[in-house]
Amino acid sequence: MVLVSVLGLLLMLSVTCDAVATVLHPDAEGLVARSARKAVWRSAAVTGARLPRGERRVLSLAGPLIVALTFVAWIGLLTLGLALVVWPILEEGFEIQTDLGSPGFLDALYFAGGTVTVLGYGDLTPHTPPGQMVSLVGAAIGFTLFTGMATYAIEVTGGVSTRNRFALSVHDGTRGRGGVSMFAEHLSGGVDDTRAQCRGWAQTLREVDELVHRYPLVAFTYRSRRPEYDPEPALRHMAEMVVAALVASEHEPSLRTSAQGLEQALTRLQRTIARTYLGGEVVRGLRDPRPTEHDLRVVSEVERLLAGRLDLPARERVDGREQVAATVRHCRVFLDGLHAWARTEAPPHEWEGR
Repeated sequence: MVLVSVLGLLLMLSVTCDAVATVLHPDAEGLVARSARKAVWRSAAVTGARLPRGERRVLSLAGPLIVALTFVAWIGLLTLGLALVVWPILEEGFEIQTDLGSPGFLDALYFAGGTVTVLGYGDLTPHTPPGQMVSLVGAAIGFTLFTGMATYAIEVTGGVSTRNRFALSVHDGTRGRGGVSMFAEHLSGGVDDTRAQCRGWAQTLREVDELVHRYPLVAFTYRSRRPEYDPEPALRHMAEMVVAALVASEHEPSLRTSAQGLEQALTRLQRTIARTYLGGEVVRGLRDPRPTEHDLRVVSEVERLLAGRLDLPARERVDGREQVAATVRHCRVFLDGLHAWARTEAPPHEWEGR
C-alpha cells in the first residue's frame, strides 16, 4: 500500500507541474493541456468538415471545450492522486464522524474531492501528522490551482481579443481584395506612409506571435461564428502584403528596412504557429524553403501588379528575386499546412487570380 501512496504523490506532482507549466511558464505547455487541445480540436475540425452548415458552430465550441476539459482533467487527476495517497492511511489516520463502515477507496476519493475543492465536509478528519500534512498540501494545491485557472481564463479573453483585432483589421483593410492591393493602396500615399504601415503591421504580428507563444491552448482554437475573425485569411493577406513589400523595396531602397522587418515578424509568427499546431513536416519545410519556378513567377506577377497600379519603373529582373521567391515558398508551405490543420479550403492568392 505504500507504493499506492507513492504513485499518488507522483500523480499530484505531475499534475501540479503540468498546470504550472501551462498557466505560468511563457515557454511551455503541459502534457495534459496539449493532449486536450489536440484531441478536442481534431474532433471539432473533423466533425465540422462533415457538417458544412454547422462547421462554424462546431469550431466555435472547440476553444471553450479545450479550456474546460483541461481544467476538469487537472482537478480530476489531482483528486485521484490525493485519494491514492490517503487511501492506505484512511482507516488508521482519519477520524470518521459518520457510520461509514470500513472505509474504502471511494471514501478516500470523496475526501480528496472535498479537500481539493476546499469544501471540507468534516465527516472525515485526519488526526495523525501524515494525514494532516497530506490534507494541508492537497487543499493548498487545490486552492492555488483554482486561483490560477481563474486568472488564466481572464488572461485568455484579452489574448483572443488581440488576435481578433488583428484579423478584423486585415479584413477591413483588404475590403474583399488581397494583400498586394492593400499594400499598393498604402504605397500610393507615399513612402513615409508605407514605412509607417509596415512598422505597424510588424508590431501587430509580434503581438500575435507572443499570444501564440504564451497561450497555445487557445490562441488559434478559439473561433468565432463570424468569418471575418478567422486567422487564416488574415495570414494569407499578410503573406501577400509581405511579398509586395519586398518587391517594392527593390525599386524603392528606402522601404527595404521596414519591409524586411515586416517579413521577419511574419516569418517568426509562422514558425511559432507551425511548432505549436502544424506538426513536424511543416516545421521542416519552413527550415529550408527552396523556391520553385512557380515561386519565381509569383515574384514577377507581383511586380507586374505593382507596376500596373503605381507606374513603377519596369525592370527585367528584381535584384532580390531569389530571396523574395524563398519568402513566397515559405508562405506557401505554411499556409498549406495551416489550412490542412484547420480543414478549410485554401482560396487562391491575389497573384493567382480569383
